[in-house]
Amino acid sequence: MRKHFITDMDECQKLWESLIRPRWISDLWEFRLCFHRHFNCKPCFLVLEDRKGLAGMLPLSYIPDGEMFVFFPGETWKGKTWIERTPYYLRDQEFLPDLLFSCPERTYLRYMEIPEQSIFPDPEVDEIGYVLYPSDLDFDLSLYRQRFSNKKFKSIIRTIKALTGDDGTFHSNRLEDFEALVDLSLQNFGTDSYLDDYRFRESVRDMMYFFDRINCLRMVSIEINGTVTAVDLGAAHKGSYTLFLGGTHQGFPGIAKVMNMHHVEFAFNQGLRKIDFLCGDFHWKKLWHLDPEPLYKHVSPALTSREGTDYEVAQNSPDFVSRDQTYA
Repeated sequence: MRKHFITDMDECQKLWESLIRPRWISDLWEFRLCFHRHFNCKPCFLVLEDRKGLAGMLPLSYIPDGEMFVFFPGETWKGKTWIERTPYYLRDQEFLPDLLFSCPERTYLRYMEIPEQSIFPDPEVDEIGYVLYPSDLDFDLSLYRQRFSNKKFKSIIRTIKALTGDDGTFHSNRLEDFEALVDLSLQNFGTDSYLDDYRFRESVRDMMYFFDRINCLRMVSIEINGTVTAVDLGAAHKGSYTLFLGGTHQGFPGIAKVMNMHHVEFAFNQGLRKIDFLCGDFHWKKLWHLDPEPLYKHVSPALTSREGTDYEVAQNSPDFVSRDQTYA
């Protein structure tokens, strides 16, 4: 088994588009570019080959500030990447251990999907993703409501009616509400908001425009008496509905319940097979009886020598190859 790196951006794109079969909207190359443009980390795609040809590919980026390798495109916030379920290529599941153990020193891979049939030993859980499968409930909302106690569900409905009533208006894909999303997020979380980082903020803005351009955007806002009280940014793509970011007004307690129910009803009514609320062990996700799905991580140990960064060490290694020609 031989390994090398592909660092030319055009070559990395060819590898991604020829090997990755998109399942989620975040698997699209242009989605990744929304973040690469602003974080500008060096792509370093790890390729494994054997006598039969290409055995595996792991899309990595090198982050100079943190001196570590992460999943492409390297959109870190407080030292951790954000995009979930990054795909990788294996000719056969048996190559997963080879691929992961071939990672450079100081590799930190998050939010990985590892198939049940994988022979990778004892994968380490990173965080829990929270999803809902309307398809498993025959797209019948009444079956989903049975997950709640009658008292709890009636309480949710009362909150929704009290907040929306005659004064609440839903807006769909009103792009100017992106600024309200930013303001609401910053008001709630301050410097702990992803959007406090201008690189992340502009990446998400590009992501919104990309979704809008391919007719997948689901940006929902609620306006009550002229005040934007909540904004959620998501996308519906190939039967999957992903909610990426949101913001709520502190002066309207319970407004998040309005948004949650709106998303659930939309997915059921549109026949979308999956709703992905992403990771984050927030209490409300359990209260809404979402389905937990573990995502995994892989961390390579740090270098014992500090004679150079991992990228510099890799460049001087006989295993390191930066190709400019078309990869076949």
